[in-house]
Amino acid sequence: MESLKAWAKTVYLVAVISSAALLMIPKTMQKQSKFVIELLLLLCILAPAAGFVTKPYDVAGIAWGYQERNSGSVSLELFYAREVERRVTEMGVVAGLPVHSVLVETEGFAPGFSGSKVTLYLTSPVDETGSDTIDRFRELLAAHLSISVDNICFEQFQDGSS
Repeated sequence: MESLKAWAKTVYLVAVISSAALLMIPKTMQKQSKFVIELLLLLCILAPAAGFVTKPYDVAGIAWGYQERNSGSVSLELFYAREVERRVTEMGVVAGLPVHSVLVETEGFAPGFSGSKVTLYLTSPVDETGSDTIDRFRELLAAHLSISVDNICFEQFQDGSS
């Protein structure tokens, strides 16, 4: 949806600038200028269609194509990481842990990515929190997220201001 909005804004901006340019162009060059501006506007309107073509085309020395990067997977990975962070934070608070924040690292590509490492930052020192509670919570998270127990870390939150 965001890309559609950006495309529409671009087409609108090109149309407004083109209209302003046509007002400043002398009458003797109006016909040629309208042709060039209409071609530019048509190119802006049809530009997203080039994104559906995976093979780049070389036309007059200009390569037209679509990058192989799938921007949708990045947002899905970010959404997955944020959702896991939220759920782990809620579970930690319910378990009685002084959770300050959670960091989730993902691996793989959409739609088959998963959490590879979870780091919980606690507000109190890790050794004072209780090793039994931490060990049980680590096992719970490992089972819940289907990751290794070794990939769940607990660290004390270090405030950057000294």
